[in-house]
Amino acid sequence: MSKPILCIGRYAENPYHIEKIGRNVYCIEELCYCIVQNAFLLDEDSFDEELFDWIESECCLQKLADELRSMAAKRCSMASLAGTILDYVGYNTRKEVDKTEEILRGNAGMDVYKKKLQRADFLMKNDRFTQAFKEYEFLLHNTPDIDLKLRAYIKHNEGVMYARLFLFDKAAAVFKSAYEDSGNRESYMQYLAAIRMSLSNKEYVSFIADSDEAYEASMELESRMKEAEELYASSKDNLMLRTLAVYKAESKMHEYYDQVGEITDEMKLTYKELVKDKVK
Repeated sequence: MSKPILCIGRYAENPYHIEKIGRNVYCIEELCYCIVQNAFLLDEDSFDEELFDWIESECCLQKLADELRSMAAKRCSMASLAGTILDYVGYNTRKEVDKTEEILRGNAGMDVYKKKLQRADFLMKNDRFTQAFKEYEFLLHNTPDIDLKLRAYIKHNEGVMYARLFLFDKAAAVFKSAYEDSGNRESYMQYLAAIRMSLSNKEYVSFIADSDEAYEASMELESRMKEAEELYASSKDNLMLRTLAVYKAESKMHEYYDQVGEITDEMKLTYKELVKDKVK
């Protein structure tokens, strides 16, 4: 069992929104956790007067806020500012603090486009698609001399997000564009999968019949989809749905609605977390 941690300051009435990672924090310990977990996404703008004011007014940590203001006036690095917060609070281990400072020192020499690409990838992996699209589109339209490899990478990731949103027509279009830019077979396979999901069986058969490349790739795609179906058949989600079906078929309505209520509560909580991330 981990040793207890003595919290400091006050739980904030008004959260602080960390723009770079799209998170709200309500206490200084949450701030420390987010700094350590997302250090590679932060930059100089992440440690500003607004943060210092929040630490003073909402967390009641005036001494820490004054020290940070003094350091900022002396143009201390963001690694030093983060280290001061982490050391003062004592929430994280020494190893975590040292690693965070190392990452932030490395960030100081990274250009804005690499930072935005890291941020976009992070947002996509955490299902924050609206924010990820915004970052990727900025890169597509503003990166100086963007090469085809990077363009294809971004478009492929956008295709993944469109597919996960069930927008298969849009997914197919960007996967196809990614394939044309890079020649990456995986982009073509995902393009074909999106086509398969957006067409009827008859239309899909007609589509692959008109292209030797599509026909050959469709064999591999069908194998992948069969494997995915087998994995889903043994998944927790499928077991839950089958359990619900049994409850309903056997008229066990009390158990049925209890299970539906639990699922709904989980979905509401997930939705609230996503919405909270967008509210300052």
